[in-house]
Amino acid sequence: FGSSRGFSLGCVSLAKGCALAPTGMQRAKNKKTEILAIRRELQGERQVNLSRISGDSGTDEGERRIQLIWQNFRIIDCTKASAFVLGTEHPDFCEGKDAAGANSAELFETELIPASISGVALERLSSIHSHYFGGGFERVVGKKLRAFVTERYEFDLASGRVKAPQKLLNVLRKREARELIGEELDHADRVKRQAMTKKKEPIKPPVFAPSQVVFDPDVRPRYASTKMQPDELEERGGGFDGKGGGKGAMMTGLF
Repeated sequence: FGSSRGFSLGCVSLAKGCALAPTGMQRAKNKKTEILAIRRELQGERQVNLSRISGDSGTDEGERRIQLIWQNFRIIDCTKASAFVLGTEHPDFCEGKDAAGANSAELFETELIPASISGVALERLSSIHSHYFGGGFERVVGKKLRAFVTERYEFDLASGRVKAPQKLLNVLRKREARELIGEELDHADRVKRQAMTKKKEPIKPPVFAPSQVVFDPDVRPRYASTKMQPDELEERGGGFDGKGGGKGAMMTGLF
């Protein structure tokens, strides 16, 4: 009786576990449903910010959703904070393995271009791809990783390193040179405009010696013609009696 009871409890537990754990078919169905939900958010849009449709990347659900976007829809500037997903109205819209291949190429080039002629190990590209896509390269892209990099880049079989094509590096260098020249021209133009629009400083009035503004009773004013004070003038003229002087004194008897 005890063994049959234990067997019954074990069957119940197994049945509950089977009910809770989704089967492979259920997982595939859920995945298709999530992909369709993401596509509906891209419907009628030209582009949508990745952060807007990816959800919370700090949760398992958000991590799974962003991996589905990497696997099925085209992401531009994929590793930047400004990354966006192409909507159905964009002329370069693609989905499925085409989008996964384009995303893989852009992701690899963020490593290959800075490395220049030294290249990047194939194992590192595989690890980076797995981190963003959440699955094996062949399953996501539909092609083996070695075949993919051999087709697009320069792969050294002996060293196992991948390098960006020299033609691509040359194009990028020319583009950077043009951008630098453009920045220099813009800077020179801004400096020229600032010099032309610089405000003229107002002309300052000439500086005069300070005038005597405080009245001093001990200092008598001087005459403007002689620069003398009244006492000094009387001393030099021999006194002043109020009758006048000169020829006018001789004519007083005529009146």
